Amino acid sequence: MMDILVSFLEEFWAHFRVVDALDILLMSAIVYWGLIWSKETASRRVLIGVTVVLILYFLSRAFDMVLVSLVLQTGFAVLIIILVVIFQEDLRRMFERIAGVRWFGGFRQPMPQLPFDVDALVKATFTLAGSKTGALIVIEGNEPLSRHIDGGVTLGGQISQPLLFSIFDSSSPGHDGAVVIRAGRIEKFATHLPISKNHNVIAGRGTRHSAALGLAECSDALTIVVSEERGTVSLAEAEQLVAVKSSSVLKERIESFLTTRFPTEQSGGMKDVLLRNGWLKLLAISLTVVAWFVLAYNPETIRRTYVVPIEYRGLPADHVLDDQPTTEARVTLSGLDRNFRFLEPGALKISIDLADTHAGGNAIAITDRQIRLPLNLALERIEPRTIRVDMSAKKAVPTIDQAIPASKPAN
Repeated sequence: MMDILVSFLEEFWAHFRVVDALDILLMSAIVYWGLIWSKETASRRVLIGVTVVLILYFLSRAFDMVLVSLVLQTGFAVLIIILVVIFQEDLRRMFERIAGVRWFGGFRQPMPQLPFDVDALVKATFTLAGSKTGALIVIEGNEPLSRHIDGGVTLGGQISQPLLFSIFDSSSPGHDGAVVIRAGRIEKFATHLPISKNHNVIAGRGTRHSAALGLAECSDALTIVVSEERGTVSLAEAEQLVAVKSSSVLKERIESFLTTRFPTEQSGGMKDVLLRNGWLKLLAISLTVVAWFVLAYNPETIRRTYVVPIEYRGLPADHVLDDQPTTEARVTLSGLDRNFRFLEPGALKISIDLADTHAGGNAIAITDRQIRLPLNLALERIEPRTIRVDMSAKKAVPTIDQAIPASKPAN
């Protein structure tokens, strides 16, 4: 057993490249984003079903179930179109999130952990709840909200209890809309949010709760809802709508939201990056490594033969070809299976230079330098290895003076 393990490791390191490590890391990042997305999306059950279908396909290929694998492979093109239609909003949201990532500390500037007076916001919320004054307050996360909200009046004011009381006063024209907090300030008020279609959650609740849940279904924002009828406070985040019983709980949820979405430099170090969602990252790497061994890793050398066209160039100007030379050759290449996957057979070509040939018969050997070989593929055999090119010198064309004899002078 130990000898087999040692032999496998030696063979593995002999064929493992730096490019393979980068391949695994990049694919792990893609899988990780997919897992995060499936964790937050409402269509996660569909993703589970797709995963089951993929597992069934690989098992059918492994056990040579021709009919099942053929049907599943044929249906993948239709399945991709269906998934794009189902997840079009989630896909757009995912790409927006990727675009907003602070790659290597750049692009998006970090915000303070508590970019505004949370106590003032919490006190104003429960004061409004006590007087049964309806309110809708949105705290923007990392994802932009511009395409999800409509209308609104730009304010840019500092958060305070008097300002919130005046905005949500029943006599105020914009009291039915939402307040949007961005970068610690009230960016807009009287804005309209998308309405949720999840009737199971919003049953028996008003429009404000439906709007708060609708925004939570398409963004990572945190929305505070004050019920005008019941005088209760609720929070909408990550497609969930939950009641908040006390001001301390609301403050804790807001601070947790801000810390998670906008970590400080001290909490955003390499250790925090590695440990955040650690089990998802470990799962992504594990799935990618397994997929790499199943789909990409094959240390056995294989050989494939192609019919390659032959082109002739550099024919001397004073020579002509007597017969049509050979136009094709059979070329056998060897290498790993993964090296053949990106090979385009139509790009293979044998180029022969006739500049140094002479009149008569010329035996020309085909060498490796006359074939444009792809990277990491070796030339095993060429048939024929030598071709014959017959040529002759062009016959001189007589000039006009040589073709027409001079007339004799008259007597």
